[in-house]
Amino acid sequence: MDNETRNLEDVKFRELVQKRVTDRVSAVGKDLMEFRSSFQHSAQGLIDSVSHILNTVEEELLQDLREELTHVEAGVRSRLEPELRTEMESVIRQQVESEFEQRLQTARNGGVEAELQQAGVRLGQLDAALKEISQKDSQVEILTCYLDKADQFTARAALFVVKAGNLVGWQARGFEGDFNNTSIKSLVFPTDRDNLLRRVADARTTSSTGTAGNPAVMEVVSRFGSLAPDAVCAIPLVVRDKTVAVLYADPGLVPDATVDVHSLEIVTNVVSLTVELSSARARLGIKPADAPSREATPPAEPAAPPPAAAPVASAPAVDAPQRVVEPPVQQAPAVEAAPVSEPFQPASSAPPVATVEPAPHFPPPATSALSEADQKLHNDARKFARLLVSEIKLYNEQKVQVGRRDKNLYNLLRDDIDKSREMHEKRVSPQIAGQVDYFYDELVRLLADNQVSALGPECPGPVLSSH
Repeated sequence: MDNETRNLEDVKFRELVQKRVTDRVSAVGKDLMEFRSSFQHSAQGLIDSVSHILNTVEEELLQDLREELTHVEAGVRSRLEPELRTEMESVIRQQVESEFEQRLQTARNGGVEAELQQAGVRLGQLDAALKEISQKDSQVEILTCYLDKADQFTARAALFVVKAGNLVGWQARGFEGDFNNTSIKSLVFPTDRDNLLRRVADARTTSSTGTAGNPAVMEVVSRFGSLAPDAVCAIPLVVRDKTVAVLYADPGLVPDATVDVHSLEIVTNVVSLTVELSSARARLGIKPADAPSREATPPAEPAAPPPAAAPVASAPAVDAPQRVVEPPVQQAPAVEAAPVSEPFQPASSAPPVATVEPAPHFPPPATSALSEADQKLHNDARKFARLLVSEIKLYNEQKVQVGRRDKNLYNLLRDDIDKSREMHEKRVSPQIAGQVDYFYDELVRLLADNQVSALGPECPGPVLSSH
């Protein structure tokens, strides 16, 4: 009995212990599950926090790195870019110069003969024109022949004579369409209208310029029709230091056509001398038949000069061409019948009042016939003069406008002009300085807008070095 009781108690004890253990294990398992869940949640939060911190640090590091790289790149560029640019420009310049020299040499080798032939033909035309003009006697014949020969060196030409201060159309060549050669007689440019012809007449200097954006040119060209040529030229006919007519020339409406300005200037100079000679003969009473042959040697004793009190010729006959109608040859006797020298006489026999005239301005000579080394010297001198005068104009715009209006540019800008001239004389080769004054040419062209009188009478003329 005791054994049974003891066994029963043992069984109950085991059951109790087992239950307690099971309950404790269950509680511990539950706690472990809660701990595991809490740990996983905490660990995930920690991982997220660490990941966020790492991402933030990475972005900041990348931003700092970018800024540092940008700074380093800027420093490297600032040091290397000028060197690279200089080196690149040098290489490009060498390649361009080499290519230019090759093409220039090829063009010279292939075109020298053709250019020589063309130059020979042009010189022949010029020589024939000068001879024919010099053989004319009356002013009408001279001016008519002048236009006929000018037609060889330009597509369109028109002569405007100065009459009572106005520029009046006389004759033309090469104009076709609604505005033709006869229409030129209807054109009159009064003294109060600014235009290319008026500027050339006042400055007594040839002007060759483009038409685009040039109101003074368009004032003239627009009278010829709605279409305008790309460029025009105007040359003054000067007799006894007075403009008596202006030759207008343009290449017409043909693309790439040009005007032989230099040939036209030569012809114009010969016309000026021939008109002056014709006027002198009329004053001396020498008839064309009595004049010595142009091919013979001049006599040893020339005709007696006119009395000292006789007034000197000052301008070609502008009234005669205005009264003449086509054909001019038929009207020549009428002009000759009237005293031809009369239009050349001053209005009064009293001696003229002494005035100070600005120095005349002549365009720089052509350099195309010079050697390459001489051409470079001329081009360098011209460019440096243009730079100096452009700088004066840039920093004195208001004074330039006032000086042009009052014709005293030199007085207003004397210090700047004298200093710039001194710089130019120091820089330019003595060889060039003794041939042409590019500085004065740019003063006339840029500062005075091609009006010599705008510089004022105090302005020195072209200065040629004697060294």
